[in-house]
Amino acid sequence: MTTRPCIILLTAFLVAWWIPADVLSADSPISLAIREQIDELRTAGELQIGNASVASKDMLPDLYERNCFEPLWQNPRNVKDLTDELGAIASDGLNAEDYHLSELLVLKLLLEQGNTENAALLADYDILLTDSLVRLCYHLLFGKVDPEGLNPQWNMGRQVNPDKDPVSALESRLRAGTLAQGLKNIRPRYNLYRQLKTALQQYRGIQEKGGWVSVPGGPTLKPGMVDTRVVDLRRRLTVTGDYAGPLSDSAFFDRDLESAVRHFQERHHLEPDGKIGKNTLPVLNIPVKEKIDQIRVNLERARWVLHKLPPEYLWVDIAGFRMYHYRDDSILWSSRIIVGNRYRHTPVFKSKIEYIVFNPTWTVPPTILKEDILPKLRQGPGYLYDQKIEVIDRDGRVVDPATVDWSRYKTHIPFTLRQTPGPHNALGRMKFILPNRYSIFLHDTPSRSLFAKEERALSSGCIRVEKYLELAQRLLDNQIDWSPQKIQELIDTEETQRVDLPRKMPVILIYCTVSVDENGDVFFRKDIYGRDRAVLDGLNEEFRIWQRKAFL
Repeated sequence: MTTRPCIILLTAFLVAWWIPADVLSADSPISLAIREQIDELRTAGELQIGNASVASKDMLPDLYERNCFEPLWQNPRNVKDLTDELGAIASDGLNAEDYHLSELLVLKLLLEQGNTENAALLADYDILLTDSLVRLCYHLLFGKVDPEGLNPQWNMGRQVNPDKDPVSALESRLRAGTLAQGLKNIRPRYNLYRQLKTALQQYRGIQEKGGWVSVPGGPTLKPGMVDTRVVDLRRRLTVTGDYAGPLSDSAFFDRDLESAVRHFQERHHLEPDGKIGKNTLPVLNIPVKEKIDQIRVNLERARWVLHKLPPEYLWVDIAGFRMYHYRDDSILWSSRIIVGNRYRHTPVFKSKIEYIVFNPTWTVPPTILKEDILPKLRQGPGYLYDQKIEVIDRDGRVVDPATVDWSRYKTHIPFTLRQTPGPHNALGRMKFILPNRYSIFLHDTPSRSLFAKEERALSSGCIRVEKYLELAQRLLDNQIDWSPQKIQELIDTEETQRVDLPRKMPVILIYCTVSVDENGDVFFRKDIYGRDRAVLDGLNEEFRIWQRKAFL
């Protein structure tokens, strides 16, 4: 069921109507009715208008009290601006019903039916318009779903600017009739948000045209084959723009179709082998509705984060297995990365890279010791010799691993296991330190072949960087003292050295399962940690108030 006809009706009925100035005064019936409703909200802590609940417990009463309880929606331009926003809010992946769409329509119809002097109805209408606006601002600034409720250790929370009174800001917009510009300004103004909105429009357009056909199962479809399913495959890939050639009823899997399959696979982080087998076919047949929901989820994540970012930062895209160097919303550089596996997730957080350690040692963490290394040591100490891992006792002395009875230890040992620096080291030739509660850092790796894999959730939580040398040079600001030659000379010494950065680099670790490139191609990623469902459920459920009640 769509709300689009209701939105059109609401816009048509509401925008030309406002409260006549001659019915207003400080003690007019409508002002007294508004005061009565605000008093109930203040004392009872809730206010029900028809089937709608007022969410704004602080900001809305403040607005009316500052204006002597007079109606706030006397300017028809403001009504139009708000209703235009409600009519278009689906383009942000949000639901107009969260902003009292149906109840506003009911109230307006009642007023149109000869009740224009009904002070109670006028008051209800005005208050609901205000609550709709506050809710809308709240969602565009912070998101509808509470990220901290999904992740109690979330550290990217934002607050309303303490130097700006949000009540005064809304009041000024309403008085000046510049509501549309204000709502535009509080949306994320970064390329990723605009690109995701465009992608949502594209896939909703596909849905309105009936979506796409499913490709039937069967043997793997390969280039050069003749199979009746090729006709469905060609039609399917035409819908999403992967195939741009002429449609035909040919059952021959030609080179143009192979290129289209590879393009589809690249957009979905699949092995781009040009074949439709057991991995590609299920992804190909995912309904368009699920793609739309995935884009909506990522628009919500963008609202959590994409506000007032620093001019320059590193963006670590966990689900996309790639990191980016941004400056002024432009990508200057990127690198493939490896992130935590399904059992040892890489967390979402923000921090700053403060220094680089060249030729690091690696101290085996407790989890890896317990789950990975101790089982091997019970078979003998050969693993430690092969990996050049030293055994250090509590007095700091190096112990010969052959003298230790490893079978005695199940989970903990009275030693520290530390791998020496060098090309064999698990952290590679350097690590990048960003203080955080998770002990997560970026680093090189000796397992270079893993970067060729499409799905790279392979680490124990930390992030392995393919282009670590280029990253180091960027962080050191390409200074003469830190030329590529200088960096390589330091690496070749195999001596551990810490180098503080000339300026700390902000870094944001984020989990995004949809992105859009500069060509407008939409990339869908596997939800490797199973996080999308909770966000989607939050978007689809009724509006709930979360921690920023002071804003509301």
